[in-house]
Amino acid sequence: MKNQQKFVDRTLIALFSICFVSLSILSCKTEKEQPGKKYDASKPVVLKSFYPNEGGARDKILLDGENFGTDPDKIKVYFNKAKASVVSSSGDRIYAIIPRLPGANPRISVVVGKDSVTYENVFAYHTQAQVSTVTGNGQQAFKPGKLSEAEVYGKYLELDSEGNIFMSWRDGGTFGVARINERENIVTPLIESPATGRILYANGLTVDRASGMLTAAHESTKEVIFTFDPREAWYPRQRNVKYSPSDLSSIIDADRYKNFVTFCPYDGHLYTRYRDGKIAKINPETMEAKIVHQGPYGSQYGQAINPAKPWLLYITLHSNARPTEFRQGISVLDLRDPNGSGGFKRLNAPGGSGFRDGPLADALFNYPKDIKFDNDGNMFVADYGNHCIRMVSADNIVTTVAGQPGTAGYKDGGPVESLFNEPWGVAVNEQGDIYIADWSNARIRKLVIE
Repeated sequence: MKNQQKFVDRTLIALFSICFVSLSILSCKTEKEQPGKKYDASKPVVLKSFYPNEGGARDKILLDGENFGTDPDKIKVYFNKAKASVVSSSGDRIYAIIPRLPGANPRISVVVGKDSVTYENVFAYHTQAQVSTVTGNGQQAFKPGKLSEAEVYGKYLELDSEGNIFMSWRDGGTFGVARINERENIVTPLIESPATGRILYANGLTVDRASGMLTAAHESTKEVIFTFDPREAWYPRQRNVKYSPSDLSSIIDADRYKNFVTFCPYDGHLYTRYRDGKIAKINPETMEAKIVHQGPYGSQYGQAINPAKPWLLYITLHSNARPTEFRQGISVLDLRDPNGSGGFKRLNAPGGSGFRDGPLADALFNYPKDIKFDNDGNMFVADYGNHCIRMVSADNIVTTVAGQPGTAGYKDGGPVESLFNEPWGVAVNEQGDIYIADWSNARIRKLVIE
């Protein structure tokens, strides 16, 4: 019955929207004759009601009020901090498109000129998500080929702006980095070697989306990273990071492991972190580097830059972290002043090995591994121990967007039906689609959120 009502509501608003746009076009010629419909800066903008009261991304909404004006380019509508697309306005009714992922229970604001007003009632936003399988058949090994035939056992993922998915793996008998492309229907290795005598021991990957350069850190060698340049068909090249003698000797040999390297568009440098807690800044052209921060000890699960605030470096730490307050949590470092008063700080609730959605300060994860951001500043977390994908919105609200917390399995479908088994890696493309390395299912999955 509820689904039928939603269908009726959407049908009615679609029909109304068509009529409204048609009337708006017909009335364009007479707008100059209706000065009362134009925005009057001497009068307040008044909000009355909106319809429908619930919906999802790309749905249409009508906002009723007074003194909106008739120029849609001069009207801004926000759902929390997410900006809606304004299609048209009659002066007392705005026709807009609901934005993607505004956060829980968004408040709708209208900005015209110097006036900014917010509706009293909240909008019930429904996340509409669909999980599908890109490649892999459950065999825990690597075999290149067409998407339907390939075998993948990936841990970490990254994407470029051309639709290439890059995967690192280190299980199933071999180690390597591969390229996956849905359009080309192909899985192909960029570098591969046996587990014994491995060439590259890779974990997290990073891409400079302006140049397309892919970079991977050799985990167990202090100075070594590998680059893969698309202009050279991603041919792997070993490059050695150049530290001063004092910086190099300060990295403790027993804790030399650097699991991640991340490109930072804020300053154009690469950042990597060693298990002893040292964070280094690397010039990708000259490979000159220096230690810029000493943080807590511990192995890493994930590392990412927030493109909406590209000076913030986010890190998830292992259960061996010290002090213990940093274990199994999400922490952040401000790269503008890495040794400033803010320092390296944890963002979610201490405890670990739990599950709780809500404000980030109260949220719990269970072995959170890879983390990545979309262009709006929403963070996606592979919550390995909870078998699900979590999202931290730009306004720091944690929600579960796919998978069933605490239930392992394999199933495609919507957020209620989909199942994962120890998801490890995540990556987000320019359109906001999320790719997941579903590790124990030995598959690459795709999550599309509308």
